[in-house]
Amino acid sequence: MINNGFEERSEDRRIRKTKKALRAALVRLLSKESIAEITIKELTDEADVHRGTFYHHYRDAFDLKEQVEEEIGQELDEVLSSVPESDGAFELLLRVLRFLEENRDVAKMLASESGCPKLMEQLCEKISARCMGNGLFGEQLRYGSRFCAAGIQGMIVSWVEDGMRMPPKEMAKVMETMMMGSQQQVVSKQPATV
Repeated sequence: MINNGFEERSEDRRIRKTKKALRAALVRLLSKESIAEITIKELTDEADVHRGTFYHHYRDAFDLKEQVEEEIGQELDEVLSSVPESDGAFELLLRVLRFLEENRDVAKMLASESGCPKLMEQLCEKISARCMGNGLFGEQLRYGSRFCAAGIQGMIVSWVEDGMRMPPKEMAKVMETMMMGSQQQVVSKQPATV
C-alpha cells in the first residue's frame, strides 16, 4: 500500500482538532471550577470527544492542564516579546489586554481562582519587570516591582470580571498612569546620595 502523505496529514489535523477542543473545554471549565473538581466525563462531554480519545493523548485532567498551561504561557511570552522594549508600558499593556480580549475564555480562566492564577501572576510579574526597570534600584526595584505586579494583576482581574467593558486602549492608559505615577513617587522620595 502506497502512503501519499494524505492519511498522515489528515490524522495530524484530527489530532490538532481534538487537542484544541479539549483545551477549549478545559479552559471553559477552569473558569468555573478547580481541576480537582473536573471529571474526564465532564471534559469529554464539553469537548465532544470520546473518553478513549482523551486517554490516547493525556494521562488525566492534570496532564491536560499542565500541557495547556505550558501552551498558554508560551503564547503570553510571545505577546510580551512582540513588543520592543523601546515601545514602553502603554504598548505592552495594550498588546496584553488585546490578547486577553481576543481570548476571553483564556482571560476568564487566568483571572479565576480555580483556573491558572500562577500564570496570571507570572504574566504580571513580567509586565512589571519590563515597566519598572527604569529609575528604581536595589530594594526599591524589588519591592516596587512586586507592588506593581500585584496592582497589574488586580486591575486585569477586575477588568476581566467586569466583562472587559472598558476598551483595552482606555484600560492600558489607566494602568500606565497608575504604574508610572507610583514609580515617580518612589523616585522623587529617594534620599539624596552623599
